[in-house]
Amino acid sequence: MDLETIVTPESAATAIINATPIACRRINKMSRVLLKTRGGRRGSGMGSLLEALWGFYTNQVLSKVDPESCTYELGWFSDHGYNDFACVLKDSAWNSDTRTGELLRIEAKSMNALADESKGHFDELIEKLGENDLLLILIWTWEPVDTAVSQQVYPYILDHFIGKARSIASLRDALHLARGGSFVDRESCPDGCDPLVCLHHGEPLNAAGTRERLLGPSSCRAANVSYAANFGGLVRMIKTDSEPARREFRRFRANDDDAHAYISFIHRNYPDEEANQYLTSEWKTIAQDLGVEIKGLKKVDIIRLIRERYPNYREYLRLIS
Repeated sequence: MDLETIVTPESAATAIINATPIACRRINKMSRVLLKTRGGRRGSGMGSLLEALWGFYTNQVLSKVDPESCTYELGWFSDHGYNDFACVLKDSAWNSDTRTGELLRIEAKSMNALADESKGHFDELIEKLGENDLLLILIWTWEPVDTAVSQQVYPYILDHFIGKARSIASLRDALHLARGGSFVDRESCPDGCDPLVCLHHGEPLNAAGTRERLLGPSSCRAANVSYAANFGGLVRMIKTDSEPARREFRRFRANDDDAHAYISFIHRNYPDEEANQYLTSEWKTIAQDLGVEIKGLKKVDIIRLIRERYPNYREYLRLIS
């Protein structure tokens, strides 16, 4: 193989990101024919199936873009570890314990658009994420097969995000600290662990000192549950309720393209979150910059006009410091 065509983790990540929109369209096309059903139950497990189909169709796209030079494929983890997929070399043995034969890993999450977002968590510790590991999120709903006669529905992917997992984890962790949370340091573990063998290093604790993951220090267990489980909620992790948190949010959005893409993705699908993130005065400033007449209008109407007339308005939100 020509040295110029040798695959790198960076190039593989880019190819997977570029293949994802095509894969999602193919899933929707197939689902309309083969996965139609009556009822459209939430909690059906359909999200897990869509994640698996993403891997299947993404492999199809990757193999057809350049069949001769595509030397890698997606593999599905066979155990119940954190990641769902790994991008592996076709001509190498794959050992998930040592990462031999791997280029990068992908964690897939899915959320029904009408379900409680707490069912989706991205809570893996940042130190365990590779530089090119990816986070995939699929937002889907039950769509009528025939809008005239809505007897049958099928799972339809409304939107997706795929980007560098470490960028999103960095945003998550910065906001966790800004809310008064902390991360366990092996030198001062609440369980009194020997620093050389402490298994709790990096585990998140909330502002009350309660562990956020089951693997956190046992002495920090919540009163009525094993752990708090708020850390990494796909929507709640970018909420801000203080000036320090807002500063961190805006700093990341301005300086990290993946963080900006993730925030835009969440706010696109949960528009009330976006409306609450920015002050009325800030929405007014954007409207004035865009030439939108807002005299006498309430915040909700100002936002509606901005969204209707300027689809790229989030680039203006990104500039707010």
